[in-house]
Amino acid sequence: MNPIVVGVDTGGTFTDFVLWREGRLRLLKLPSTPHAPHQAILEGLRQLLPEPPAQGFTLLHGTTVGTNRILERKGARTAFLTTEGFRDLLFLARQDRRQLYSLKPEPRPCLAERALCAEVPERLGHDGAVLRPLDTGGLTRLIRRWKREGVEAVAVCLLFAYANPEHERALKELLSPHFAVSLSSEVAPEFREYERASTTFLNAYLTPPMTRYLESLAREASALGATRTMISHSAGGLMDITHACALPVGTILSGPAAGVLGAWAVGRGVGAHRLLTLDIGGTSTDMALIDREPLRTNLGEIAGMPLRMPRLEVHTIGAGGGSIARLDAAGGLRVGPESAGADPGPAAYGKGETPTLTDAHLVLGHLLPQAFGFGRVAIDPDRAARAVEPLAQSLGLSLHAAAAAIVAQAQAKMARGLRSVSAGRGIDPGSCTLIAFGGAGGLHLCALARMLGVRQWIAPPYPGVLSAYGLLWMDGVHEARRTVLMRLPDAPDLRLEATLLELRAECDAAMRTLGAPLGGYELHAFADLRYEGQSYELTVPFNAAQPALAREAFERLHATRYGFTLPDRPVELVNLRLRAVALHPKPAGACWEPPATYLDDLPRAIALTLDGEAVQAPVIPREALQPNTPIPAPALIVQPDSTLLLEPGWEVFMDNRTGALVGRQV
Repeated sequence: MNPIVVGVDTGGTFTDFVLWREGRLRLLKLPSTPHAPHQAILEGLRQLLPEPPAQGFTLLHGTTVGTNRILERKGARTAFLTTEGFRDLLFLARQDRRQLYSLKPEPRPCLAERALCAEVPERLGHDGAVLRPLDTGGLTRLIRRWKREGVEAVAVCLLFAYANPEHERALKELLSPHFAVSLSSEVAPEFREYERASTTFLNAYLTPPMTRYLESLAREASALGATRTMISHSAGGLMDITHACALPVGTILSGPAAGVLGAWAVGRGVGAHRLLTLDIGGTSTDMALIDREPLRTNLGEIAGMPLRMPRLEVHTIGAGGGSIARLDAAGGLRVGPESAGADPGPAAYGKGETPTLTDAHLVLGHLLPQAFGFGRVAIDPDRAARAVEPLAQSLGLSLHAAAAAIVAQAQAKMARGLRSVSAGRGIDPGSCTLIAFGGAGGLHLCALARMLGVRQWIAPPYPGVLSAYGLLWMDGVHEARRTVLMRLPDAPDLRLEATLLELRAECDAAMRTLGAPLGGYELHAFADLRYEGQSYELTVPFNAAQPALAREAFERLHATRYGFTLPDRPVELVNLRLRAVALHPKPAGACWEPPATYLDDLPRAIALTLDGEAVQAPVIPREALQPNTPIPAPALIVQPDSTLLLEPGWEVFMDNRTGALVGRQV
């Protein structure tokens, strides 16, 4: 029996759905419900599956709940427990200055309350040896005080716990009857105590609210027929609900990671292997580089706080369809990062009055009200024009010129971001294929390709819900890692083999929770390497039987990333990583079922503004396109989930295998 799978991606403005059933796909887009994200999800499931299937279905979910809780500072009240003498670890941070020339630089953000930070007598050596035994004599009184003050979660980060977790585990045994406890040796078992402490604290901060949300969602989805609920994580894989509740900080890039996987699937189908991905939603724009496979990193930030977690390398900027256009203190035009979100949304949605990027596109004729959001979002172009008009008067521009300026500034921000993820890593953006998705991706695709010197672009067949589609291409993934801190040997080393065995045991346990049989998954080993004296590492494949090969891979990557190598300098092995991948069925070849109702009122042509000039362009439904048929330019290619603004200068054709549109520079 073929599986029934529903991918759901919750964004700041819309919640996207893709149902895969019997080789066919059904798409749906609903306004998000930020106050209760599960409401939009359950409503979408009811619409897609009004009668629960007898065999049930699997729900795959990309979530922004954890991200929003941190950004809005709405997590649990959390205490911090560390080694005696390190109480202020989270506040001291790295002593770096993000504002070099400010006489009063702002400190690095921190969600911890100093009154809830405490110490415990203990000390381990860097090799894990116990230098001072753990003393828990004062813990009972501390627990009573924290409970009186409403603490829900505790983050425990002891010095050198990554080398020996014994003391942290003893503390968890005493604390867990009273609080949700996160241990650094479980959340981020790597060296660098500040980054490890920050990651552990953020995990504890999210654990109570995310546990309530995920368990409630799984319970209510089960009542609608879901036999299993899985969550996408930042490293581009799926985890079960139990793991997601224990490691909610891993969901920070849950949705964007799914978008990258969806873009990767479409790019492979077209035959493009070096991709720049551009995901333009209602609130933000996410960008990533795929060079044969998505680039990964192990250190990131959220709201200025470091995260030491495996993740896809995704760059996010505050520029989406709902980004607010305004004048700054000097009278200059600014677009974003503030967003109108789902409520009130752009002025054209009928609730707000603030001009946004979406309103500017409506003024320029780039969007059709009849083909917006599956016809479920009422759009008022006149209201959009009224919202942009005051801004135009302040700038001394015509209405259309002001709208064009809003679009141009947003595109300039996007182009800078795309250069940072490509040229900033030693890759010429002109050598990449640009693939744009998200509800607004197609509106900017041609312009950004021209700005970056990109000679080929891809418009996926269902760009507005590609992140939800990407969930269907995810596998069960778990990455175990350990810090080893030793020179990279030239020959096999027993210490490294023993560490890999420990990592294998952790991966085996994680794969069992995902339902994968022993041996029914792939294992990939990696090493974080650096030249001695460097502070940061590059991750390369690792073979314990031939460790010298890792140095060759490291130096090739170092030359690409930084432009030089140091062949006479010893290489240090910092961390070992083992990634387990349990393969899931994929919707390759699945057909899309477009709803026909939105075609009823579409005009045959529309007057739109391109490069400051008014032009007549045909309006073409996406499903009316056929392979090997010329597509005129300019044109508006519309579908229920997105619109492609096709500008002159591109030869466009439909790919036979994927249904994607491919544009090549004329």
